[in-house]
Amino acid sequence: MKKSKLMTTMAAALGIFAGASAAQAQDDENFEGVKFGVQAGWEQRKIDDTLLPSPNSARLNDKSSGITYGGFAGFDAQFDKVVLGVEADFSPNGKTLRSTLPGGGSIELDSKWTASASARAGIAVVPKLLAYGRLGYGFNRYTVRRFAAGNDTAIATDKVTGDGLIYGGGLEYAMNRNASLRVEYRRNENEGSLSSNQVLGGLTLRF
Repeated sequence: MKKSKLMTTMAAALGIFAGASAAQAQDDENFEGVKFGVQAGWEQRKIDDTLLPSPNSARLNDKSSGITYGGFAGFDAQFDKVVLGVEADFSPNGKTLRSTLPGGGSIELDSKWTASASARAGIAVVPKLLAYGRLGYGFNRYTVRRFAAGNDTAIATDKVTGDGLIYGGGLEYAMNRNASLRVEYRRNENEGSLSSNQVLGGLTLRF
């Protein structure tokens, strides 16, 4: 009788321990699931390249800084402390880069939107803090225009969808299982010498 009670007690204790361990493991998976979010921050964009087909080709050498913003969606899978994920983002704003040309006139690059698809991998250094790196491919839709001296009407126009690598990394903090905050540095290497550096802050919601 005593042996039976002892076995029953031990089994109950093991069940409680296993349930607590499973619950703890569940609680530690703070970066798992489908996600949507918004991000904003600072961007510096620059170029030093010859644009437009001949005979209107001209060198554009400029840089510009300002606010950037957009949204993203993706999916993360967490394996203990390791997090792997995919993400797509879109930004509807851009910078205008402009140079005055020798002999008069100017050339400008007017960015319309940017988008990217990337993968990221990270380590949860503590249950609620993720350090990660990112690598992917980006796209930038922009219009190049050349203007004659004293004329606001473009004498040559070219619409381009440039592309190139993006890479960077950051930190993400889970406020709970459904919401987190992140800060990230990102480098965009676009067509020709067009490039940008970004520092972004974001809010992520998980489902």
